[in-house]
Amino acid sequence: MANGTFSVLESQMVSDMIRAKRREEIATRQQPKMVELEKLKWEDIKYSKNRLEVRIRSAKNGQLGLGRSTFVECPEGGDLDCLIKRWRVRISLSGITSGFLFPSLQKGVKLSANTISSIARRRLEMIGVSATHHALRRGSANELQAKGLTLEQIKAKGRWRSGGGLMRYLQDNPMAQGLSEVPEEKEVTGEAEEDDGPPVLEKEV
Repeated sequence: MANGTFSVLESQMVSDMIRAKRREEIATRQQPKMVELEKLKWEDIKYSKNRLEVRIRSAKNGQLGLGRSTFVECPEGGDLDCLIKRWRVRISLSGITSGFLFPSLQKGVKLSANTISSIARRRLEMIGVSATHHALRRGSANELQAKGLTLEQIKAKGRWRSGGGLMRYLQDNPMAQGLSEVPEEKEVTGEAEEDDGPPVLEKEV
């Protein structure tokens, strides 16, 4: 069939079969257990002009095995900058010298993927959210879309392999579908505004 010529009906049938098989694979596919944070080291983080470059050694879309970089706004003195510096101080005071960004505070070894997932789940439950660490990835993608980034920009920043994989994360958004943002309507109080009339020019003396 692949070497022959398809009629319109045959082409449609083949396309439907491929899509059905892909949906079946998605339903049975297991989520990857790899968490990119587990291998992150302090040397993988670099500051430059209020911007943070995070080098992911084992990126999901790093087909060549060379790693990928993600850039994050990190102004000096901001929340993210302060949190990173506080975490560095806490690790140094514990005497850990493993070099991992998220080591075990007892043994100094890197945290496992399961441990990172458990910590993220417990932290989310503390604020009333029942979700896994993957919800952070989903939330980040939707926040970037709300800020006006294109799908290609979001895909590059989040290191998605394909646009189809990214689309499963994004919620429906009017602006993402080409509509302009609706201006906020002024609240009607029911009181008529006073009309002062046209401005009065002072007479020259």
